[in-house]
Order: sequence, then structure tokens, then C-alpha cells
Amino acid sequence: MKYDVFKIGGSILTSAKSYIDVALYIKKISEKKKLIIVVSASKGMTDLLIEFYDKNNKNALNEFIERYQNIVSYFNIPSLQDDFNKLINELLIISKNAENYDIKIRDKVLSFGEKISKLILYHSLKINDLNANPLNADEIIITDNRYGDAFIDISKTMNNLKNLNKDIYLIEGFIGKSYENNVTTLGRGGSDYTASALSYILKSDNLFLITDVKGIYSSDPRIVKNVKIVKKLDFEEAIEASIYNVKGINYKTFYPLINSNVNVYIGKLGDFNTLVNNSPNYNEKVKIFGFKNDNENKTIGLIGKGMNKDFIIKGVYKLFNGNYKDIIINRNGERPSIYIKVKTNDIQNFVNSLHDELIGDNI
Repeated sequence: MKYDVFKIGGSILTSAKSYIDVALYIKKISEKKKLIIVVSASKGMTDLLIEFYDKNNKNALNEFIERYQNIVSYFNIPSLQDDFNKLINELLIISKNAENYDIKIRDKVLSFGEKISKLILYHSLKINDLNANPLNADEIIITDNRYGDAFIDISKTMNNLKNLNKDIYLIEGFIGKSYENNVTTLGRGGSDYTASALSYILKSDNLFLITDVKGIYSSDPRIVKNVKIVKKLDFEEAIEASIYNVKGINYKTFYPLINSNVNVYIGKLGDFNTLVNNSPNYNEKVKIFGFKNDNENKTIGLIGKGMNKDFIIKGVYKLFNGNYKDIIINRNGERPSIYIKVKTNDIQNFVNSLHDELIGDNI
């Protein structure tokens, strides 16, 4: 039986109860599957470590320790507390030289969000009679030396995963080990990338990216009112979506899977509404609106394989009929997207009008 890979996103890890809920879910699905569990840092913890290291904000480090301590204390497990204390002591020793900025030390500091989260989830599983075998990402996941935004070396990592023979493994996302034997991080959203690389290496049938929303939306619901769930994307569309910052997906996530047969399900625990795989679902209209900031301009990416670019471009100009003079539209060549650059302080109304006009019904 092949391994299914489950990535537990930090957005749903907010309390002791949330770790227990995840553990109970894993216990239920483990009855029928062999699992690799990839765990992120608890919500907001990486941001605190960045605030501490980049700005030497010791209050942020204290808050990091306190918030994790509150979760650990809830369990009242001496071995969990002891292991937590060891990790915190190690973090404090490393952090003594935070004033002297070093990208390698920064990556090591940032890795503790995931390391502590894995420790808590391991004990959450254990108290629910499920023994997960812990793997250390900073030993198993081999990367290049691009600290802060490393790329996984698939072949070298594959060598470290040849002898998996247990039913459940637990590993940190986001972190790895460089060719220089230092801890690396994979960039924001890097746990998704860890999970996709493992899915490719292990020839998984299924990868589940578990988050706090039901799936990928047609646009950012903080900007657009009438968003829809995008039911189906192929890997090229998903890569394009990541370039335009859709759902915080790390831009490297789907590259390992382009020529694979992995089915990627995105959504909440047990409620997955977006499927990404190698089978295109053509739609003449747009599937997703993404966004990038470009100095004073806002760049809007219109994404969808098979969309009628000529029809859409004409529709954009017709819709606004000269109301927005500084519009630049680019067809993006053969890529499954069009981008629009616009100068306006009324970006919300601009995008809402565009979204309602261009998003298709069958997405």
C-alpha cells in the first residue's frame, strides 16, 4: 500500500484542542491508509520568530515561548514538557547572537516553530493510542544552499526515504538540511512544498493540503464579495495561481508534481473541495483572480487554462469603457493567464466588477 501524504496547515493549529482534533482525525483515517503527516508551525509562530530575529524584538520571542508553553501545559505530560524545555533552551542559546544577522542562523531560529509543533502533535497522537514514527526534516529533506528559500534536492532526499516500513510517519514541513549540513527553510508556505516533494518521491496517489478554508477560492474573499470555490485545477494553473499569491501557496509547491499522477485535495479536515492534478479542465472563462503588488500598480492575474484570451481582453476594455485610463493588459504568451496592471485607488470596486463579469460558472 502506498503512503498518502497529509499536510497539516498552521492556520488550523491554534490551541491544544486543535492538535487533539487533528490527532483524532488522523487516527480515524489511519485505519485504511499508510500516512506521512507533514506538520506546520502553530498559527502565527513563524511570524513571531521573524519579528524576533529580523528586528531583534525580544517580546516576540517571549510571546512565541509563552504561546507554545500554554499549549504544552494543557496536556500535563512530563515527557512532553521535558522535550519542549530542551528545544526552548536550544533556541535561546542560538538566539543569543541575534544582533549579528546571519541568514544561516535565521533559518535555524525559524525552524523551531515546526519542531515544537511536531513534538506537540506526536504526543497528541500518542495519548490517542496512535504511535507515529517521527522523522527529522533537518536530516531527511536535503536542499541546496539557498537559505530562506531553499529548493529540495529530490534525488538526495529520495535516498533518505528508501526504507520506510511503518504505517505512520510524522515530519516537519518548511525545513531541511543544506549541502553544507545547515538547517534551511523553504520559504513562506514551504510545508506545502515539503508535502508535494514527499508525494512525488513516494509515488503517492493522494496528497491532502489541510487548511482553514474549504478549498481554493476564485479570488481573495477579503477583496472580492462573490467568491466561488474552484473545484478543479491542473498543475500548470496551480503554479500560475501561486505566482499571483493565491492562498499563500509556495511558488515551488506544484513543480515536483507536474508529470506525476498525484491527486492533490485542498480544504478543511475531511472537507476537501478543490482537486489539483494532471488532467486539465478547460474553461473559456476565468477560474481565479490573483494579485501582486508592483510599486504603485496593482497587478491582477486572470488564471484559467483554455480561457478565450481575445474575448476576455475585449470584455475588460468594454466593461470599463475608459473609466480607468492607465490599464495595461498582457496575454502572458502561452501561460494559462492574463495579467492586468492598473493604477487606481478604487481597486476593490474595479476587481469586484471584473470578477463578476469574467468568472465562469463551471470552475
